[in-house]
Amino acid sequence: MDHRKEIDRLYALEYGDKFEFACRMLLVATGAVIHFNYTGTIVALVWCLCFLVAHAAFFITLRTRPQDCTAHDTRQAGAMGLVMLSSFIWLPAWLIAQEDVALRISGTAATGALLVFLIHRSDRMKWMVIGEIVMVALAVSYVVLTNLHDVASAGAQMVMGFAGFALIAYFSRTILDHRKQRIEAEAASIRSIQAQKMEAVGQLAGGVAHDFNNILTAVTGNLELYQVVDDPDEREQFVRDAHNAAERAATLVRQLLAYSRKSTLTVAEHSVQLIFDQVTTLSRRLLPSSINLVFTEPCDRMRVRVDQNQLITAMINLIVNARDALGGSGLLEVRATPCELPEPTPMLDGATIAPGRYVCITIQDNGPGIPRDVLRRVTEPFFTTKAIGEGSGLGLSMVEGFARQSGGGMMIETSPAGTRVRLYLPCATRREDMVPARQSDTIMPALGQPAIG
Repeated sequence: MDHRKEIDRLYALEYGDKFEFACRMLLVATGAVIHFNYTGTIVALVWCLCFLVAHAAFFITLRTRPQDCTAHDTRQAGAMGLVMLSSFIWLPAWLIAQEDVALRISGTAATGALLVFLIHRSDRMKWMVIGEIVMVALAVSYVVLTNLHDVASAGAQMVMGFAGFALIAYFSRTILDHRKQRIEAEAASIRSIQAQKMEAVGQLAGGVAHDFNNILTAVTGNLELYQVVDDPDEREQFVRDAHNAAERAATLVRQLLAYSRKSTLTVAEHSVQLIFDQVTTLSRRLLPSSINLVFTEPCDRMRVRVDQNQLITAMINLIVNARDALGGSGLLEVRATPCELPEPTPMLDGATIAPGRYVCITIQDNGPGIPRDVLRRVTEPFFTTKAIGEGSGLGLSMVEGFARQSGGGMMIETSPAGTRVRLYLPCATRREDMVPARQSDTIMPALGQPAIG
């Protein structure tokens, strides 16, 4: 069991939905006040206080969990969960046992809500599930036994006993089945992830072997020709060709390291404006005059914490991809805006980046867009829709790996009106200089067919 994941799940279930949690607490407090006004006794107020104290203890236990959780931490969290359950369940059971119909109905409603919540939780720890079953069984048994003396008929007593037993049995079977389904679903998810990883490793190994075989063929072929010719000019050309092939191999290795997030980054604070100046100079040499390249000048105070050379390479990769997607003419826009993400935000690879301040670098074209089936594969290593020899299929993989290794992420949005790539990178700008990121219309998956690579 992943103990940290289990504790995080318990926390998300109890406190993740703040609105739902506030509603639960409001219902408990309101029910206690109404009961006090109706009966004139402080039983419900004591119950509410005990429940809130138990909730506070459970919250503190979950929030103070260490980074690396152990089985002891999980057992402690589970035990506090059972304490909280016991602090709640006694009042509904007591209400059902009363003669007042209104109290019985309110107790039944609270008990039903609790059973649904426990089934929904489907806790993984078997001892915790058994503890929940035992507490529910004790509550049901208490209700049945306290009402048996009010029924004179032996047949009615048998009906009450059977109903209580049936409720306990059905609840036990249901909650255990839900636990089993959850464990099986988690196991299936892990198997699926492992299968995808193996598929990616196989694809990566095949692509690397193919590319390096071509490069080695070029190197060894030129060196062999160097040995059999006497013309100095030809021999010099063979050496240059072998050197160029070796440079391609070095570039491929750098791309693989960036994709695997193992490359060494020289992280420092850099001016986004100066980076844009360098990218502008480089990219204008790569684009034909028929493509209108628009750089929106970033704020001169905007700074980003990255490896400058890696960021420039990533931006050039994205600009070249956009150029190929445009097919010779169109509009290409590049801009940077500071933004603040208030909550964890999912990126293209399914991972989430933490809340915080980021620089959002946007590269947008008005090409035909990316089809849905291609969009989900664009960052796979060696996947490309370009013609043979025109792309290695590592460009977007490298960009995504660089962004994740830098503490950010990449998002791609597309439609028939174009494609927008956003790079979120850690911002070093002061908070008072932050401005909201530019909001733009949502772009949905497209049906076009640009070249990716």
